Amino acid sequence: MFDVLSSKYKLGRVRILLKQPRSTLSWHRDPEPRLHIPIITNPGSIMVIDNVAKHLPADGSVWITNNTKYHNAFNGGEENRVHLVACVLNHKFN
Repeated sequence: MFDVLSSKYKLGRVRILLKQPRSTLSWHRDPEPRLHIPIITNPGSIMVIDNVAKHLPADGSVWITNNTKYHNAFNGGEENRVHLVACVLNHKFN
């Protein structure tokens, strides 16, 4: 999978992120967009970017999120939320 994604995007740091049930990240900005591949999630797990809330399902989709805007993520569910996340160094949003 890394070979396919890195052929389309210049990837930086790649990691697995765990958000435990009933926990929240602070409202913040990052220096670059992020690639998210949800691995484990639940309907109470929401990402908010620039005041738009979205659930990212664990259905094999790859999401590019504009983390240069203010955002947070919260897991309001009863199960862990696990995403593969990579910094995308060459993606520009309009």
